[in-house]
Amino acid sequence: MMTEHLKVNRPAPLKNVAAFATLLATMVDRDPKLPGLAAFFGPSGWGKTESAIYGANKYRAAYVECGQFTSARSLLSDILIELGEPAPRGPIETLKNQAIMLMVSDPRRPLIIDEAHFIAHKRFVDLLRELSDKSGAPVVLIGEERLPKLLEAFERVHNRVLEWLPALPCDAEDFALLAGHRCNGIKLAPDLAAAILDRTKGNTRRIVINLAKVSQVAKLTGAPVVDLATFGGIQAVNATPKFTMRAIQ
Repeated sequence: MMTEHLKVNRPAPLKNVAAFATLLATMVDRDPKLPGLAAFFGPSGWGKTESAIYGANKYRAAYVECGQFTSARSLLSDILIELGEPAPRGPIETLKNQAIMLMVSDPRRPLIIDEAHFIAHKRFVDLLRELSDKSGAPVVLIGEERLPKLLEAFERVHNRVLEWLPALPCDAEDFALLAGHRCNGIKLAPDLAAAILDRTKGNTRRIVINLAKVSQVAKLTGAPVVDLATFGGIQAVNATPKFTMRAIQ
């Protein structure tokens, strides 16, 4: 099974990947009378985007990623391109209506908005509520841990979120899957595996960085099993720094 995952370049079947796929299934198959928004949120590096991309491929979802300078127009343009309109033109109201019509034509196709914390504090986030309400299609917002708090400022959006799914940190079971998926047969000694999991605090991205180093160390040393000493000791582990919760802006 693991060999199959490697061959087709699929993500390791981590808990967040499975949970997000279940979330999409729930939203697609929900009672049409229920609201169509959902939220998947958690700290940076916890595997949300990888989960989203896997889910988008499985459910034919339209996938749009926001950024610091995303505007209502650029958001609608990106959505329309994902929905198959190659050259969106016109005022914002026209773009919005075009997006609704395309979503109405395939209401079981989800729309995924990644990095939604960049727009969750802006008034035009209500566009997403309107797209879902008028099309019947599910719209899933993915963002960092502050996403739910940011959406509280927009009651018309917040009260239409049918499912709130918090991402989970990588645990020992997920770590074993990642190691098998990323290290290509190289074995990690228990002391190294425990140190990486502890020092990264379950941050999937940092774990992957450390596993890449494991592969490099194994190639350089020829060691079939890499332990903590061979890796360079505890100080060589790419660790999650201590930080305070970011302020909600």
